[in-house]
Amino acid sequence: MTNLTALTVLLTVLIATTQTYTTSSSTPSGSWTTTPEAMVEGEWCLLPRTVVWHYKRGNRVFSSVDRAKAACEQREGCGAVGMDRTPYRAVPGGPVIYSSTIYLLSVSDSERSPRRHFRYDTYLMGACEN
Repeated sequence: MTNLTALTVLLTVLIATTQTYTTSSSTPSGSWTTTPEAMVEGEWCLLPRTVVWHYKRGNRVFSSVDRAKAACEQREGCGAVGMDRTPYRAVPGGPVIYSSTIYLLSVSDSERSPRRHFRYDTYLMGACEN
């Protein structure tokens, strides 16, 4: 892969994962812009140190678990959010884009048998069952 292709992939991922709604504030030392955090409305069940399915390269990733949860709540067929503690890179060996890889899981993926694994956390949509 050439440097230009890798840069194009990186820029495409950054543009695709950046939300366009921002708010600006002025301070005595200048101005700054922040992206508002997503609003999570429903209940979620945390399965710490558990994986139900892995990230598939090429799927969308998120900068935070709350952003992924909000996107999942709005998407038909989404059943869970997965978080891999390994940093997300647009291309293998490329620069780190996010400190962890946070991704959506379909309902069918979220119904798989969970396995304990130190690298992962899984957030199932809905309240926890005892």
